[in-house]
Amino acid sequence: MLKHITIILLSLLSFLTFAQEENPYEAYKVKWIGKPAPDFKYKDISGKEFFLSDLRGKVVLMNCWFINCSGCRIEYPGLQNLKNRLEKQHKADQIVLLSLALDAKEQLQEYLKKMPLNFFHMADAGEITQGTFGALGFPTNLIIDQNGIIRHIKLGGSPQSADDIEYEMLQLLKK
Repeated sequence: MLKHITIILLSLLSFLTFAQEENPYEAYKVKWIGKPAPDFKYKDISGKEFFLSDLRGKVVLMNCWFINCSGCRIEYPGLQNLKNRLEKQHKADQIVLLSLALDAKEQLQEYLKKMPLNFFHMADAGEITQGTFGALGFPTNLIIDQNGIIRHIKLGGSPQSADDIEYEMLQLLKK
């Protein structure tokens, strides 16, 4: 419970910091787009560990979310379909989809039994999503290029989110 309150307070602080700007979302994009993604250690719910920097050479979608986020639940079927389409185009070895969930591992595992999502899933990721990246809201999707540079940010979820993300990822795969 204390962890969730801390995460909410960090989110609010992050939002208030950017709220002083005319458009917080634009300020967030200016802060991150074109900049190297900070490296962090990633341990998925199956126990696999790696660093974000280990994924250089691939296009990475980093999806920051939590189970009770309505926008997150709306966009997830589209993101799973996106992954399936890219696999059919033989691009699966060129992309990685990382799920950074605020939820505890046990909660996330239960949710994924009902809503299977074929990504790498990290639980309890608030320190990374709010602390390191200062996410303004959820879902927040960051697309990182083959050199570790953040190239696109999509804030908020909709049924069309996956289409926007797919377009941006395919542009990077052409390079």
